[in-house]
Amino acid sequence: MLENALWMLMLMALTAAVGILILKNKPGRLWFIAFAELALICRFIFVFVIYANGTEYSGTDGLIYHQIAKDVAIQLQSGTPLWNVRYEYTWYTVLTGIQYAIFGVNRYAASFINAFISVLSGYYLTRIALSLNFSLKKSRLIGLVYLFIPSMIVWTTDTRKESMIFFLIILIWYMTLRVIKQRDWSILRQWIYILTVCLLLWLSTLLRIYMLYTFGGGLFICLLFYFLNTKRNMVFGFLFAVLITCCIVSFTTVRHNMRDYHALTMDRTTSGDENLDEEISSILKTIMSKNVPDSINGFLTKPHLEEVPFIPDIACNPLAITVVRIEMILWYICMVISVFGIMFALIKWDPFLLGLLAFIVSYSLINALISENVADTYYRYRAAIIAPLLLFADYKPFFSKIKDLLITASPVTKDKDNSMIL
Repeated sequence: MLENALWMLMLMALTAAVGILILKNKPGRLWFIAFAELALICRFIFVFVIYANGTEYSGTDGLIYHQIAKDVAIQLQSGTPLWNVRYEYTWYTVLTGIQYAIFGVNRYAASFINAFISVLSGYYLTRIALSLNFSLKKSRLIGLVYLFIPSMIVWTTDTRKESMIFFLIILIWYMTLRVIKQRDWSILRQWIYILTVCLLLWLSTLLRIYMLYTFGGGLFICLLFYFLNTKRNMVFGFLFAVLITCCIVSFTTVRHNMRDYHALTMDRTTSGDENLDEEISSILKTIMSKNVPDSINGFLTKPHLEEVPFIPDIACNPLAITVVRIEMILWYICMVISVFGIMFALIKWDPFLLGLLAFIVSYSLINALISENVADTYYRYRAAIIAPLLLFADYKPFFSKIKDLLITASPVTKDKDNSMIL
């Protein structure tokens, strides 16, 4: 228990320090950091709840990753070089295994690290909003809403890879925005950021194999339109670097990991599936068999309110069922409001927001078409687009723009006293 307390105190101190650095010179940052600490504490409490029956028996994917991480730790402690370590599923297990090898096997500590990474995501999401010239109040609200979404707390406190996936999504877009906004940076600093984004593209692909194409498509749209608007050579270099990265990773990482990829629903009705062509054919056959509108609707709206009590992890838990139902209602409201934010982005034709929108659309389509038609699966995979969508969840700019357009288009005449009559 003392070890866990030390981990929590250390991460709380680190949360405060990082918050001061990331939100420097921003009014009210101490209040925001205090709420971030509260969000972290909520995650700590939930860790103890989910491990009430023991760390070796609780969880599904999180338990599997924990067991693999322990094996990775044993390999490292026996002298196996990091590049020769055997692991399954995802490099997240190697990251956790390194932690176990250095500090000892402690699933609580691994979950605490995930919780801390989730809070970092909230910080960087707030910085993105500020960099987009959103008001300070709106930016802080976006970050705090993200930190306190109940399902987000759940997905980021187990030893799952979700916390790292969400963090990489936000970090890649944050670094991209920094590159295109900061014209006064040195060439060296800009290229360090660009190459880091390319590295993160590869790492995200190793977490979920299709992330390369959702990121690649979104970044391509963003950088292409920004280059057409500004003609900056650095932006063109960034665009070229992203395209080269997508090509290289496609023919190496994606091709190598496509076979028997556990997150894709494969058609196993026929024998074989022994080579890449058959794997792709199997995926395409699965996609073609789906009702596309129903699949998209399922990804965006499930679990429906009447389906919530049948989610295995919360069945027979009235409090959890109520919380999820409330969250789903708020999610539906968020989607409706985001429609107006998306229309405003299209009117404004902001390259960054257009790229972010392309990412949301491509990620949603891919998951709608390849994921299992199971409510809780959609629920978990959809969590990756919550942060980007929150940046669109504001109806006021759209109606303000429409009002300005109507006023501008109104006929203007003059009376005899030369006063303006609308």
